[in-house]
Amino acid sequence: MPPIFGILNTKLQKTDPEMIGRMKGAARYVKPRRLETFEVRGGFVAAAVVLENPLVEGKDTMSVSGPWVVVGDVSLYKREEVLGRLRDGEMKRRGEGEKGRESEGESEKQKQNGERGISDTGIVLEAWLKWGKACVKYLYGDFAFVVFNRETCEIFCGRDHMGVRPFFYCYRNGVFVFGSELRYVKASFKTKPALRHDYLLDTLVTVKTKKELSPFENVFRLKPGHYLHVTKVNLQIQQYWQFDPEKRIQLPNEEDYIALFREKLVKAVNMRCAGVTFPGSELSGGLDSSAVTGMASDFAVKNHISFTAFSNVFPENTGIDFKDEREFISEMVDFKTIKWNGVDRLDCTIPELLQYTVELQACFVQQNYSVFDRGLYEKAGEQGIQALLSGFGGDELVSARVSLPWNELIRDRQWKVIIDELYYNGITLKSLVKPGLLAARYIKSIIYYQRYNSGVFTSELLDRRFTNLPLKPDFAAINILRKRLGDNYRKFRRKKVSWQQFDRIMLDHVPQRMEYCYTAAAQYGLEYRYPLWDIDLMETCLSLPPWVKQHHGINRYIFRQAIKDFVPEMIRQRNDKSGSTIPQTRYGFVNEKDLMLDMINSCSDSTYLNEIFDFSRFQEWYEKLARRDKAELNYLNPGAFYAYLMIMLYFKDHG
Repeated sequence: MPPIFGILNTKLQKTDPEMIGRMKGAARYVKPRRLETFEVRGGFVAAAVVLENPLVEGKDTMSVSGPWVVVGDVSLYKREEVLGRLRDGEMKRRGEGEKGRESEGESEKQKQNGERGISDTGIVLEAWLKWGKACVKYLYGDFAFVVFNRETCEIFCGRDHMGVRPFFYCYRNGVFVFGSELRYVKASFKTKPALRHDYLLDTLVTVKTKKELSPFENVFRLKPGHYLHVTKVNLQIQQYWQFDPEKRIQLPNEEDYIALFREKLVKAVNMRCAGVTFPGSELSGGLDSSAVTGMASDFAVKNHISFTAFSNVFPENTGIDFKDEREFISEMVDFKTIKWNGVDRLDCTIPELLQYTVELQACFVQQNYSVFDRGLYEKAGEQGIQALLSGFGGDELVSARVSLPWNELIRDRQWKVIIDELYYNGITLKSLVKPGLLAARYIKSIIYYQRYNSGVFTSELLDRRFTNLPLKPDFAAINILRKRLGDNYRKFRRKKVSWQQFDRIMLDHVPQRMEYCYTAAAQYGLEYRYPLWDIDLMETCLSLPPWVKQHHGINRYIFRQAIKDFVPEMIRQRNDKSGSTIPQTRYGFVNEKDLMLDMINSCSDSTYLNEIFDFSRFQEWYEKLARRDKAELNYLNPGAFYAYLMIMLYFKDHG
């Protein structure tokens, strides 16, 4: 996983050496890396490669063919499939007969040598030369790459389907600057780029900024599933892929659905372990992370490689009443006899972590997971882990909780399914009354159809959340912040479960979280891999009938059935999630009151920040969060508290 960056001039003019120097200077990592660079007329590209423990042999970051140069951060999971397509094309060009038979023998030799030796970026380049802009349709994996023609100045960039690999860029005055970390593109500016005002407003009300926008003016993100094509006269962005929520899989019985789903799930994990000498996983104790860990552990045992799980746990004997997931983590570790490392302390104070994040991510961030996972990254880096598997994504689709869509079943006349779901426990008073209630609800949905809804985020809930934020009323009113918050939760009402789930996986927070985690983990030489974002697995899940997701009163039904033998029954059947993913954050929060309040106070003399924040309310906000009163907690926005502190740190340093 080498972060990439570069400068390409569409007029083939000489690249500014000072700009190159600034971008090189941004390549600072905890785990030492070397810069692999390639300079051509009108261009400079680079990749920051870990000095030790390369992920896969032949994982070159650059490839050259004639005038074409490609630099990429690429992990392909179906190499043989792409290589097969490339070889088939070569065979057709060479013709039939004796010449064809000779070519067949030569092709087989090339196949054997190629599959061992050709790098992933080499495959990308060959795919580009064969299929042009359509090449991204044939690539399966995690990737961000740039292809450049050093004679015609043509530029082509591709980003993977779900945005596992980040891609930031800026295009001004014929100069195209790119980077897989925002700090590289920011460094290309001689003077600090202007902060995007909407990004600040979004952060203040915990809204996630749109996928194509960065925190800075004139700096953008290439959206997942899109490519970017630049010529001397034009910049084109095009979507090359999207899920089809209307696709349906029809199988004879329940067992067939479970078998298919299990096959896709296991394959998704195994593909991301293949070729890795030292894989690891994040293990929180929940259903998703436990399933991924169990499957990865089995793969490691079968292939005689080392595997380690890492967990964030709450410090013991602190005198603070807090329940974490240690019980479930221990159960999982014992079940598979997994090598395990627990992280129970943050390696520095919360203000220091927030300052570090602002510097590393080039701006304040809108999600905090990567902020407080630093201890886990550090531990995994020390253990020599190369690829870190995460269960992130399950809640969005693959293992998501869904209510049985009675209206959808009625519309589709799924009477057999309806009868089965009503009477699987026999005929009871409840099952006799329920059909009438369902019929009434269905008729009501037709008569009083609502085009939009906000789910559990009612106006009352949002009002209380907004009121608790220590914002200056005038600033909030001028910038219409309450409406901005409400609009974020006002969603188009979908009639089908598949479309509801499609909307969820397309939300702006998905690639953003992976971008933040990418940059934070890269500091320690770690490459994130997300089996539950596997495209085949997700397309299968979207295509399944809704009753296999919520069946006979059991939520997450097919996922639970598919992970039998991979996790202990205690976890497979659990129906709750206690504590938090990074519980030791709570310990720091309670014990660092004075540090955080002092930091807030040190920023209170800023004229600009005083226009935004009511500093007199921060201590009360902190006290409420520290008490953790269940009646209030849902309205207090602990994530916003850390975001506000990062905003203060950013403006304190940048004015």
